[in-house]
Amino acid sequence: MPTKATRRAPITPPRPLGLAPRKPDEVAALYELTDRLYRAETPSDVYSAALDAIENALSCDRASILLFDEAGVMRFVAWRGLSDAYRAAVDGHSPWKRGERPPQPIFVSDIAATDESDEIKRAILSEDIVGLAFIPLVARGGVVGKFMTYYDHAHAFTAREIELAVTIARQVGFSLERTQADQARAAAEEALRDSEERFRLMLENAPAMIWMSDTEGGCLHLNRRLREFWGVPDNGIDGASAFDWTRTIHPDDAPDLLARMGDALARRAPTQVRARYRNARGDYRVLVTDAEPRFGETGEFLGVIGVNTDVTEREEAERALRESEERFRLAVEAAPSGMVISDEEGTITLVNEQAERLFGYERHELVGASIELLVPAPSRAAHADMREGQGGERRKRIMGADRVVTARRKDGTEFPAEIGLSPILSATGRLWLAAVVDISERRRADAQRDLLLAELNHRVKNTLAVVQGIAHQTFKGGGATPAARAAFEGRLHALALAHSMLTRTNWSHAPLTQVAGDALGTAAVARHRIAISGPTLLLAPKAALGVTMALHELLTNAIKYGALSNDQGTIELKWELVEGSPARFRLEWRERGGPPVTPPARRGFGSRLITRILADDLDGDVQLGFEPDGVSCTMTAPVARLAEA
Repeated sequence: MPTKATRRAPITPPRPLGLAPRKPDEVAALYELTDRLYRAETPSDVYSAALDAIENALSCDRASILLFDEAGVMRFVAWRGLSDAYRAAVDGHSPWKRGERPPQPIFVSDIAATDESDEIKRAILSEDIVGLAFIPLVARGGVVGKFMTYYDHAHAFTAREIELAVTIARQVGFSLERTQADQARAAAEEALRDSEERFRLMLENAPAMIWMSDTEGGCLHLNRRLREFWGVPDNGIDGASAFDWTRTIHPDDAPDLLARMGDALARRAPTQVRARYRNARGDYRVLVTDAEPRFGETGEFLGVIGVNTDVTEREEAERALRESEERFRLAVEAAPSGMVISDEEGTITLVNEQAERLFGYERHELVGASIELLVPAPSRAAHADMREGQGGERRKRIMGADRVVTARRKDGTEFPAEIGLSPILSATGRLWLAAVVDISERRRADAQRDLLLAELNHRVKNTLAVVQGIAHQTFKGGGATPAARAAFEGRLHALALAHSMLTRTNWSHAPLTQVAGDALGTAAVARHRIAISGPTLLLAPKAALGVTMALHELLTNAIKYGALSNDQGTIELKWELVEGSPARFRLEWRERGGPPVTPPARRGFGSRLITRILADDLDGDVQLGFEPDGVSCTMTAPVARLAEA
């Protein structure tokens, strides 16, 4: 390849004016080149025609064509008479840069006489090349490549040869430019076809109902989803104009829909319409149509393209939500307590008539106001605590029970209120429903009841004390032994204990665990000697009194004669629920470690009391055992009877 020195002194082709007329073979070669280039369909056709013309017109048997690649490197694209080694050695060499203007041809009569590098000279001479020429190929005004001619001897290029070379290069450049333009156009057309195919497939398989109309509103195209909706066959995708979509509109919706679509066509403006359409199964579905006008490249109106969206389920859900909200509003309005609904920030959004009467405000005064208007600061903390209880035991504790707060009326008076707070999920977010009850009367009633119960308990205790005093004075004269007197007083004490325990629960019930603990806790023995176990069971007042008296008799006997009469004995009291129809309750008393036991010669008062209370009153079965290792007592009774007694 030539060096910079060679490129600085190119041989400029002489002007064609004044040259002698071309020889017939030169004219024939140029004519054949022009004809072949005109008929060339591929770059290979251009290269072949150019190489033939170069060899024939310039009387050489070796030639090549090189073009710049995408990276701007000159590469061989066609050649004759050149070895692979030579092409590899000079590949990429070029006297011009891509697009250079104006490129000048270079003619070298003897490579040995140039100032090229020894490496380049050796590569050229080793290919038996002495004379050579570099002729630029120009397209769109800039160099795109070159063709070369090679001679195995020193060759002085004549003015005619230079003119022929430039003419051939010009013709080949024009042909390359045309071929490249054809290739670019073909590539663009192919890309357009691919794009159109991708668009067609996307349109056809889109998860929406897409359609296209002409300028009069007639149907031109329906995609698969819309064809399935209306039952149009697939082969009607491009011939669907015969399908009259207007006949599927619900009669009540047709006038308005057609008028609005006609107006959109006239204005050539986008529009959105809603209507009911009959599908292929005969069902009416609600479709929302978004339509956009279509225009050609020159701005002419071509029709409309649109997308239909099925909103039937959404509208049904919205209608159901509205109906549900209306039912909820009516339920809130009819509630017997004051109902207040607020948002997460504590802004009141709804109150019922009861809340108006309870707080003394009119409805419009409360809606939009803060909950602080109704709940003073000390109680707001409790209200916030209830709202913020999110999960676990704290949520159960807060949300599972009513809370008592201090509320304030419009006139400034405060009253105790019980608030049941519940979260509500709505379309606008989470709301809080508070059921508010004025418990002023309840508190007064509770206070009166507590007073009456305390008075009753006091009087019962006084009565028992009087009975105890009378018994003491009666037994004082020697009519009874000290043991009998102590037994009587112990039974009165057990009865008073049971009354006190029931008074604490308003005479509603008593837990069996507490009954057993109180009855056996009176023994002056170490607690580890008495074991109590069993599931939770609530006893009715009569059952609680009976069990207390029975346990007192058993305990008294154990202290006098049984397991608690020494330092080693123990007592085990346990009960369980036995499944069945009906379910039964089983209680077992067992003594161990006391003195040896022998059956009594006769039944005492304690045994008769246990039998009467536990067996007769509770419909139970009592078994008293006097085994040598300790007294036992087993009682079974219906669970329901314990609660009803």
